[in-house]
Amino acid sequence: MQANIQVENKEDLTHSKGDAGLVEIWTKEIENASNYEKKWRDEADANFTVYNNEGQSEDRYNVFWSNTQTLRPLLFSRLPKTNITQRFLDSSETNRIASEMMERSIDLYLKDSDAETVISKCRDDFLIGGRGVARVCYDPEEEVELEDGTKEMDDSEKKCRIEYVDWKDFRMSTDKEWCNVQWIAFRHYKSRDELIEDFGEKKANAVELNATRLSDNTISNNKNKTDSNELFKMAEVWEIWDKESESVLFLTIGGSGVLLSNEEDPYKLRDFFPVASPLGSNSNPIDLRPIPLYRQYKTQAEELNIIDTRIRSLVEQCKVTGIYSSIAEASDMEGLFNGNDGSFTPMLSTGNQKVQDLIMFKPLGEIIATISQLNDRKDRVIFSIRDITGISDIVRGVTTASETATAQQLKGNFAISRIQPLQKELEFWTRDLIRLLCELTVENYTVEELAQMTQLKIVDIKAIEKAEQLKLDALLNEAKSLTDPNNPEEVARLEQMNEQAKNQFQKTMKKPLEDLKGYAITPEQIPELEKLIKNDKLRTFAIDVETDSTIKIDQQQEKTDRIEYIRSISEFSNSFFPMVQAGIITPDAFKQFMLFISKPFKVGRNVEESLIAQEEQEPKGPSAEEMLAQAEMEIRQQELQLKAQKQATDAQFTQQELDIKKAALLQEQAIHQDNLEFEDSNKAADREHQLVKDITGARTALMNAQAMAQTENLNQTIRDANKQTFV
Repeated sequence: MQANIQVENKEDLTHSKGDAGLVEIWTKEIENASNYEKKWRDEADANFTVYNNEGQSEDRYNVFWSNTQTLRPLLFSRLPKTNITQRFLDSSETNRIASEMMERSIDLYLKDSDAETVISKCRDDFLIGGRGVARVCYDPEEEVELEDGTKEMDDSEKKCRIEYVDWKDFRMSTDKEWCNVQWIAFRHYKSRDELIEDFGEKKANAVELNATRLSDNTISNNKNKTDSNELFKMAEVWEIWDKESESVLFLTIGGSGVLLSNEEDPYKLRDFFPVASPLGSNSNPIDLRPIPLYRQYKTQAEELNIIDTRIRSLVEQCKVTGIYSSIAEASDMEGLFNGNDGSFTPMLSTGNQKVQDLIMFKPLGEIIATISQLNDRKDRVIFSIRDITGISDIVRGVTTASETATAQQLKGNFAISRIQPLQKELEFWTRDLIRLLCELTVENYTVEELAQMTQLKIVDIKAIEKAEQLKLDALLNEAKSLTDPNNPEEVARLEQMNEQAKNQFQKTMKKPLEDLKGYAITPEQIPELEKLIKNDKLRTFAIDVETDSTIKIDQQQEKTDRIEYIRSISEFSNSFFPMVQAGIITPDAFKQFMLFISKPFKVGRNVEESLIAQEEQEPKGPSAEEMLAQAEMEIRQQELQLKAQKQATDAQFTQQELDIKKAALLQEQAIHQDNLEFEDSNKAADREHQLVKDITGARTALMNAQAMAQTENLNQTIRDANKQTFV
């Protein structure tokens, strides 16, 4: 009758008050949850025994271990890479900095807590027992005492981390859906020293050490153990997260249970619990009790083990043995069965009986036929197991030469369709766990701590600008005070110094502005950044926390879609681009056609966004009037250049004429002075004078020809430009 009593709330579970009442309530809650999952827990424990081949014969055909080893790398093979980005591409610098800050800190904590090992253990628990559990933890800064007796906070051990939880040490309320779970609990085993360190000496001494750490590091509950050595004796402590009261309790259960602590929510997480929905919670459509994969083919696996054992036993019996009649001579039997190759021995008298009647061999034909039948049955059972699990030959690396490529592809696609739900569950669970780690990090760290930890640069643009401006103003004021306003040279020098000061200011500000384009922020943005990362709604709306794919198997369909998209774009471009060049369709129409082709393809959406963004950012081309004005300006510039070249040529000709006249005058003076010289000398002077005149004339004619050619080329350029302008 007592078992049929119904309760309406937790208070109905006890008549005690205070701490004793809480201990009694949670003792019954945990016992009820354990009984609710007892059948599954016994099954999971048996699965681990089979998987590890413990307590079984050494010749067991462990197909469960084989299938699990095949699935392990397909579900998870490496630590996922976090991908924390802005949820919307709105070019918000604060959102960009916040996402990068969170990604850097999470990458650090994932590696620091050896998250790859944690996730691997949870994956194995999920594949073997049906449930995998991991939690996020926050280790706060500790108060340490210095040599002078003062105390200060040591933040060297302050960190957030991911921690593995043994499936045996996890309990939760008996609800049908994870969103309705009211409490979860973690079991710990603590020594007396650990109890004193965590909860104080008074409460620690009141706890009964009712568990023992054995030599193989396992825990044994033994309340009747009388071993006086407490070095290996432990206490079973339960950490309970009660969502209804938003509190965390530590207590021991049972008749001598003790409430060790009762604190308010320490993490302030949005969904309260420091765990994501355990792996395997979605395997059962009825409630949260997992359905292990091994349950679906356990009968076939046990039959396979029996068949394999029988085959090995029969193989051991496949020996050429027999019996012979006692009246037969021993020497005859020895020569028959143990003689050397090609040796013959005389047979002694056997009476009136035939030799065949004196000997009987073991019936190996029947044994071999039985083995053949068992092997056929073994193959059929293995096929049934693979049919149930969906692990095809292709996934296992086995194929047949006679199979076509289409048949192999069908096998691979079938295996992918069966394995993908398991892959997705673990992938989403990992992402949810990382999201919890992100939330825990931003809740327990200040922006300044995160900035220092992730090496965020704080660039005070206003302070740098002000300091540089004051420095340059001081130099200019000093130079101005020393400048004579009536001296044009000093005034020009002051203006030059002003121009140099502007250039120096721009050069100085260039580096801080470049820094802000990277992982840097201004002091004015810090309050906005803090508001964003501390507010759950704002952070969730602005920042998206995802991971890259943890799937190792080839996604053939996605590759096919990408190849089809590229082929469609290539064919379209080859067909339409010549029409764009010919002016039949406009570039805008070409882009619209390309967008039209990209829309049906999922892989083309990013390209579509890029095309739209490019279309918006591209500057518009000049109008016809602007092009005509630009052409006229270019013609004027060419005319001015032509005039300048002509003036330079004229000046050069004038200078050459002056040089010639000067040379002639000097020559005449030399001739007048040398009138008294010999006649041959006069003739030589005449010849030299004539040579100078000839060289000068030839040079002048050459330069005139070059000037006329340049003038003709410039006129042709002007005519061509006018034609293009009118066209």
